[in-house]
Amino acid sequence: MTETLPAAKQTEDTAARPVVPRRTVRVVIDAGDDPDLNRRLAALEAASRIVVRPNPVRSTTDLVWDVLAAAGKNPAAVHSPRLSVADAWKAVAAWLSAARVTDVIVERAHRLLPGEPLELAKLADRIDADLWLIWSSPADPTRTCNSIESLGRSRRNGGRLPPSGPHRHVRVIGISIFHDLLPLPAPAHHQPLNPDEHADIDADWQALPTADFPLFLATCRRRLAGDTFDQLNHAYRAEAQRTDEFVRRHRHELTPTRTPGEFQRQLNAYLRDERLGTAASPRLALIRLRAIQASLLTRGVLLRWQPAALGPAAPDKLTTWLTPGICRALRATVSTHAAAVTVLSLHLTAAPDRFAHLLCRNVDEAGRYLYLPTFADAAVYLRADWAHQLDCRDDECPSYGHTTGKTLLLPYAADIIAAHLAHRRADGAGTRRSFFADPKNPELDASDRALTETVLRTCRRIGVDPIWLHRGHCEVAQLGAGPAPLTDWMAARRLDVKILTDRGATL
Repeated sequence: MTETLPAAKQTEDTAARPVVPRRTVRVVIDAGDDPDLNRRLAALEAASRIVVRPNPVRSTTDLVWDVLAAAGKNPAAVHSPRLSVADAWKAVAAWLSAARVTDVIVERAHRLLPGEPLELAKLADRIDADLWLIWSSPADPTRTCNSIESLGRSRRNGGRLPPSGPHRHVRVIGISIFHDLLPLPAPAHHQPLNPDEHADIDADWQALPTADFPLFLATCRRRLAGDTFDQLNHAYRAEAQRTDEFVRRHRHELTPTRTPGEFQRQLNAYLRDERLGTAASPRLALIRLRAIQASLLTRGVLLRWQPAALGPAAPDKLTTWLTPGICRALRATVSTHAAAVTVLSLHLTAAPDRFAHLLCRNVDEAGRYLYLPTFADAAVYLRADWAHQLDCRDDECPSYGHTTGKTLLLPYAADIIAAHLAHRRADGAGTRRSFFADPKNPELDASDRALTETVLRTCRRIGVDPIWLHRGHCEVAQLGAGPAPLTDWMAARRLDVKILTDRGATL
């Protein structure tokens, strides 16, 4: 059986509603309003620690936008008419949970409106973080502490703490204890380089020749200096050996009796996830490509590349189009839905029509990999490691998922996928619900047209042109449309494969 469970049973999944403990809230008394505290809070900000600075002029529902801005979202885009306040709280919880935020510090918490401290405490519970409220006023914080401790019930009791009932621990500390509990980070003598600013080891090389792979190495020997050619030749030979190992692993898929296109799909994933897509520079990608072409030809496989169709600087288009800079721009997006579908479309170079088959169980909890099913009935068999422990059924074959292989995702994009999975769990989606749902109605699956429009709108905002989504009579329009062959990544880079036999090319 391949049908999914009814909706009533899907929401009962333990993955959809995890148990959330109540965390202790610390109220830091800063009655003197120490001016040095602002500089200290700025120094404490980090990827795992955010500082919320509430806007003094706001309505009762505007606190979530201040939290989103503290989480690194674009302040000009957080007030989106497409996003309700409830969805905004889910989005900020998903982003902070995926970023593994451990501390949420609220500056000038004495200005919070009634009910807002409790909302922040609920957010800290959901992301498993510590909440620090900086009370920079001589006023007594007892009323606010009682409201947090009694889970809001003290407001019905005249501000006094009820004698019984569920409660949350609240601890009032001084500013000196706060300094001891959250010390300043040690100064870094060598700051790590930005992922987009890594020094290119071959930056001082001459431009590599454009000769095809049979003459590439000989042309490099004539044009490059001796020590430069030695470095290139070492990378070339090592890549050829890796390609030989890849062909030996998949030699059975080159036999005439196998399904046509099976070797092409494996080669597409190999180039995208291991060799060309992850290359540190376009020049290294070109060296690897020429070595792979030469090695495959000795095994009877012709890998052709048409750089003229890519225009000038064709080697620049061999590496992944999902760069760390693009991921930083996507993290400034409030909607996890838009960021996640754009990540997959840019990484796989595919139209998002096939993403509608993705289920939550097909995605790794940390966003490191996913199973991309071709048809919906195959999705119920493909489970990430965390899903195997939650939804085992007698009518499913656990070994089926191991015959498909994993689609690896880039490490610097993993938190975006993990954030959207956390958002779907907050919507009550179990492991058998769709990974992409309608943002306005999470009970409905997202349509292909809606996903495409979301990718186009997001790419337009971050300044990316997805050529595989061009409309009209463009030669690359709808490159990823329709079911497999799942070789869109190679096709977008003008790479195609022909398996040679005694009678010529078979594919």
